[in-house]
Amino acid sequence: MARPKSPLVWILLAVGGACALCCTGTLGLMALGLFAGDSNTPGTPAAVAGGAVNRARGSPGEPGGFAFDAPQGWKTQQDGRFILEWTDRGDTLGVEALRLPAVPGLDGAEGKLARLWQERIGADWNDVKPNPLVMRRFVANGARAFFTAAVVRAKNNGRTFRVSLYLVEAGDRLEPLVFIQSFMNPPGSAGEEMSASFSWNTTYVRVEEALKGVRGSPVGLPLVDDAEVVGHFIYGTSTAGQWVNTYTGSTTMTAVSYSVDYTFGADHAFQYKYAGASGQVGAMKFGSEDDQGTWSVKHDVLTLTGAKRTRRYLLIGAARMPEGKRTLYLMPEHPGWSLAPGAIGQNGELYVAAD
Repeated sequence: MARPKSPLVWILLAVGGACALCCTGTLGLMALGLFAGDSNTPGTPAAVAGGAVNRARGSPGEPGGFAFDAPQGWKTQQDGRFILEWTDRGDTLGVEALRLPAVPGLDGAEGKLARLWQERIGADWNDVKPNPLVMRRFVANGARAFFTAAVVRAKNNGRTFRVSLYLVEAGDRLEPLVFIQSFMNPPGSAGEEMSASFSWNTTYVRVEEALKGVRGSPVGLPLVDDAEVVGHFIYGTSTAGQWVNTYTGSTTMTAVSYSVDYTFGADHAFQYKYAGASGQVGAMKFGSEDDQGTWSVKHDVLTLTGAKRTRRYLLIGAARMPEGKRTLYLMPEHPGWSLAPGAIGQNGELYVAAD
């Protein structure tokens, strides 16, 4: 189906009364006024500056550049959206998928996604933060996609939703996909916002199910180019807890803090340094470690073959910070690598370039 040439129209619906669909009715949603099916025709330009990724390699993927086949059981709406809803212990959960007009060109994808996030998501939802953290992943056929996600609020009633925006490489353009995760308690229930926060990992399983129907082009490229890995990167984290003796009223504090320092050379050599401290404040125990060896990127995994041990990381991003510093977003190897919201929040490590 040819893509309409008219501009995209977003409508925030506010329908009174009860409604069977938790993505509609009093919850409100983004409805695509002019929805397009598969098309080879680029849509509205949205070119902005951003980090360039080498695309000189790779093989053709999906004919025409892009396709999205919604999973079986998802309902297709007249305006082209796809909706899936189900009930879990009395709560109504839902996921909605919709497409936006294509963005011409493949360069600067991270900058284009950040701009589209601000212009489209920011216009129709509250609590949309600027400068979203842009991540990367592969879709079903091995084409690359850039994405970000956040919990936002509907403007008409303040309910929370989790919205994610994907830009899929599609030949000579980027194809945007939006997923909206929703949650609704039975009428009269308390604590809906907290319950909704616990539901995002559950409904995200359906997002992954839908992404199995997404195909782009080209294929066969690494998620992050070698040139993006080369450099000096540092990651640090700390946490502390205060303890109160209920009998005496005395207090103590414990803390854990550590930093990891990587230098990745253009010759594929790496150096690793770790320094950390933990324990009761005033009696902290300190430790350090170092290693060196070679590094390589294959598909979406960074492998560090050191003299002391081998480390593997899932690559989930290599965007620039607002001030221009490069980053590497890594997830240390562990059973069940996942891009679910909870997994990224708990296990993701954002390394920032030191130079």
